[in-house]
Amino acid sequence: MKMIKCYIQHEKLEAVREKLFELGVPGISVIDVKGIGKPMSHLKSAPDSKVPQFHPCVEISVVLEAEAVEEVLDMIVETVQTGNLSDGKIFVLPVEEAVRVRTGERGKQALY
Repeated sequence: MKMIKCYIQHEKLEAVREKLFELGVPGISVIDVKGIGKPMSHLKSAPDSKVPQFHPCVEISVVLEAEAVEEVLDMIVETVQTGNLSDGKIFVLPVEEAVRVRTGERGKQALY
């Protein structure tokens, strides 16, 4: 199993959510966050400030079977990519175990 964590612009959230469920992901979590990426290239900082400013974005987390990761990554990039700064970042992490608390199911069974 793998976890995909992606950081995208708020405006792209609904499109990504719809496409994730079209692909059959078992569920998603979303958190409003602020971040700074490539600080020196961000031109949105105040002109007189040497410290980059935070920019609001959305963190989406999805845990799924490893075999589905490439398809989901491709879809996310296709859906959110504009070629502009702040398009986002995607990270893929290993997941050692999943447990559905309600039933005690473990592993892939806990996802679906």
